[in-house]
Amino acid sequence: MKIRNLSTINGFSGKHPAFSKASLRNIRFYQKENGFSDAFMTLGRKVFIDEDKFFECLDKINGRAS
Repeated sequence: MKIRNLSTINGFSGKHPAFSKASLRNIRFYQKENGFSDAFMTLGRKVFIDEDKFFECLDKINGRAS
């Protein structure tokens, strides 16, 4: 079983400063419309980003899917 690389919005923004907390919250809010549904998950009120899936979604949206 593959271990997921999960981060909170704050943690993800800290690791990848190109994505601000506000932009990540916006991406999450419109996740169904923008194709990022697979990248976000919640547990209670806590929001997590699956980093690998986030970048897969980004590649797919930009036509770079492998």
